[in-house]
Amino acid sequence: MVIGFRTYPDGFSYVILKGTQQEPEFVAKDRLKYPRGVSPAESLSWLRRQLCEIFQIHRGINGACIRSIEPMAKKKSKERYQAEGVILESIHTNFNINCSTRINSQLKRDIVDFNGPARYLNKVLSGSDQLGELEHPSFQEAALAAISELPSQA
Repeated sequence: MVIGFRTYPDGFSYVILKGTQQEPEFVAKDRLKYPRGVSPAESLSWLRRQLCEIFQIHRGINGACIRSIEPMAKKKSKERYQAEGVILESIHTNFNINCSTRINSQLKRDIVDFNGPARYLNKVLSGSDQLGELEHPSFQEAALAAISELPSQA
């Protein structure tokens, strides 16, 4: 099983898949928001606890990827950048998984059967009976990150 993440200034979403890139199987998804009225440090601590809970519930995750912030946006979203750092460190420290980070051009490269422009990556989801429900904007990029971590063949 693999997990894909997408961070937001107010929280994160994740999608868990299993199978292969050609035959992905949906396992779980969620969009979580930081508690209201807490400090940035408390939000990141909350994020770390949520990650541990997700990995405890879904035992067997052996790959992870974050749909990372595009380079031009890094200065605009300090919260997302900090959350990505917590995800990277927490997953490595607690579960010994080296989480990948990918922007759209890297997702395009690593999703083997996709040949279109990176801006049309969502077609990977719309072309799959298993993954149609992940086309929602809250889950789309996390799902693509997860697909990029699946093996290309069984």
